[in-house]
Amino acid sequence: MRINDLKNESNLYFLGIGGISMSAIAMILSGKGYKVSGYDKTLGDVTNKLEKNGIKVYSEFDVKQIENCDAIIYSAAFGPDHEIMIEAVKSGKPLYSRAEILGALANLYTNSVAIAGTHGKSTTSGMLGHILLNAAGCDPTVVVGAVMRDVGSTYRIGTDNNFVFEACEYKDSFLSFFPKVAVVLNISLDHTDYFTGIEHMRDSFTRFMNNSGNDGFAIYNYDCENCILAAKGYNGTHITFSGSGNSNADYYAENICNNCGFASFDVYKNNNFYISVKLSAPGEHNISNALAAIAACDICGISKEDIVKGLVSYAGVGRRFEYKGSFCGADVYDDYAHHPDEIKVTLSTAKDIAKGRVITVFQPHNYSRLHDLFDDFKTAFEDTDLLILCPLYAARDSVGTEVSSELLSKSIDGSLYFETFEEIKNYLRSELKNGDLLMIMGAGDITKLANSI
Repeated sequence: MRINDLKNESNLYFLGIGGISMSAIAMILSGKGYKVSGYDKTLGDVTNKLEKNGIKVYSEFDVKQIENCDAIIYSAAFGPDHEIMIEAVKSGKPLYSRAEILGALANLYTNSVAIAGTHGKSTTSGMLGHILLNAAGCDPTVVVGAVMRDVGSTYRIGTDNNFVFEACEYKDSFLSFFPKVAVVLNISLDHTDYFTGIEHMRDSFTRFMNNSGNDGFAIYNYDCENCILAAKGYNGTHITFSGSGNSNADYYAENICNNCGFASFDVYKNNNFYISVKLSAPGEHNISNALAAIAACDICGISKEDIVKGLVSYAGVGRRFEYKGSFCGADVYDDYAHHPDEIKVTLSTAKDIAKGRVITVFQPHNYSRLHDLFDDFKTAFEDTDLLILCPLYAARDSVGTEVSSELLSKSIDGSLYFETFEEIKNYLRSELKNGDLLMIMGAGDITKLANSI
């Protein structure tokens, strides 16, 4: 599908319009002259912003809402068996996935960079977008799966040929993208409600890389065995990076210093000194993310000076180790981590930064993930002094009975389980001490607790 297949006066209806990426696409298309409306079962800050910008959002679906639309755009949450999707198919209207419409948008730009990987997509997309936004002569379009702090939105519409966007692997949606530069940060087993195993995931990432074409570029993590295996099937130009200092990579970090969780290091390109970098986004994992962004910037012709300036001024995106304020003497952070690997690196960073104890409130996300990675979750919280669990957030799968948040709590010594956010808040009032670091973590609605606190 191409965007110019739709006339500017087209009436577009979005299913799942309140999603981060869906709302960004809706706003971009609205800005380009399309009439946009949509449905989402959950209303909040995102849908309120859409409404303020003239986009009608319905919290209850009615088939009458799509009678006059010219096309329907749906998110990955709307599978073929979804009752609303069935009605959409019956309507006879053209149907496009979120990935297809985002891929069509990307095709309008000659210099498109898609950021993929099991972890770190939003942070690295925001990082690259921030560097380009502050680089001389650049005016990029950026679509990220989190709020970019410097623009206060998940998207930014620019005027040049640079387009940076996050490429999600769930249900192979990123296979609808054909970027000039395909970035793969890492590959580890996730989304087990769709992927049958790690081999299935690697095959999908190989196909994603090859979507850049024989004349394109794949930037991938040389420290990740699954990335290396996936790249064996890639036919374009290979560019590698290593946060661990592997000099066999094209870009690698040397002389790494950790200052209370914030890294500074030298970057080498093809075994020659390239630049010295200081990061303002905390965490050792951001060394790897920064190297991926540096490699992409180099391809896009960004100067060394602009890269260094952009990295030191980039503090991250929303809900990625986001400082919220203080509560009962503790510093409060909100984070999106929901996979065991993400939890480990986030809590390792928290331990580096904390003056006192690290206390974590975690909300598991999706039954299938908790079920299939249960043993990994049991060992993911070693860097927290106290773990508090709340009920699982089932975003897109049915809740079974084999595992639960309560069972996870019982399997981790010293952890606590509460049924409601209010109970957790009341407990924290009596438990927190000056100097503690409170990490509120998960991909569901637990951010409401962070905001409330």
